[in-house]
Amino acid sequence: MTNYYSTRKQLLTRLLLKYQSEVNTLPDGTLVIYQNGAKWYLQEKDSSGKIKRTYISKSRADYASQLAKKALLNSYIRDIKNEISAINAYLRVRKHCKLDKITSPDSPYIPLLSDSYHWLCDQEYESNPNHPEALLVKAPKDQFVRSKSEAIIAYALYDHQLSYAYEKALVLGDYTIYPDFTIRHPFSNKLYIWEHFGLADQSKYQNSMCNKIRNYINSGYIPGNNLILTYETPACPLDISYVQGLISLHFGDDLI
Repeated sequence: MTNYYSTRKQLLTRLLLKYQSEVNTLPDGTLVIYQNGAKWYLQEKDSSGKIKRTYISKSRADYASQLAKKALLNSYIRDIKNEISAINAYLRVRKHCKLDKITSPDSPYIPLLSDSYHWLCDQEYESNPNHPEALLVKAPKDQFVRSKSEAIIAYALYDHQLSYAYEKALVLGDYTIYPDFTIRHPFSNKLYIWEHFGLADQSKYQNSMCNKIRNYINSGYIPGNNLILTYETPACPLDISYVQGLISLHFGDDLI
C-alpha cells in the first residue's frame, strides 16, 4: 500500500502546483458573502493590517466569480497540503517488516504459496513480443510495463490481491491481440480486460483506440461490464483514486 500513497502524493503535488499557478492569475483579496448570497464584498488588508471590505455590485458578477474561484482553489490547496502532510506522516512510520521478503518474486516462499495466493506470481503465458525495449517501468511481480500509468494500475491490482496477466495473448476472431491487463474475478471467475489509452488526445492514436474498442465489443467484451477502459492526456493524467474506484466497482470492496 505504500506505493498507493507515494503515487497519490505525486498526483497531489501536481494538483497543488496547478492550483497555486491558477490562484496567482486571479484578483487580489478575498470574497465575503452575506445574506445567503445576496451581498458580495471584497475583503482586503491595508498597509497597517486593518481589514477593509468593499461592496461588489451585481453588475460585477464576473469579478465576484473570479474571487469565488479563488476561494475554491485556496480551499483545495489547504486540503491538499493537509493530505500530503498526513501521507508524509504515514510513510515515515510505515514499516513492511518481513512482508517484502516473503512476497518478493525471488522469495523461496513463493513456490509454496502460489497455489493458494495466485496474485503473488505470474503463471506461464504467451506475452506481447513487440517492442520489449519499451518495457521500462517497474511493476509488481518483478515485471516491467510500458508507462507509469500502467504501473499505477498494476500496483493497484496487486494491492487488492487480484490475479492479473500483463499483455497476455488473446485471440479475437482471426487475429491475436495483447490487452494491457487480463484479470480473473477471484469469486465469480469472470474474465475482465483492462485497456489503458495513454495518448487519448492524439488523432492518429484515437483511430487505433476506437478500432480496438470496436473489436473488443464485437468479440463480447463490453465497456462497463467485462471491459474496463481508462484514458489519459497530458492535461488529464490518470488518477489513482479513479483506478481504486474502478477496482471496487468491478471486483468489490471486500477483496482483502
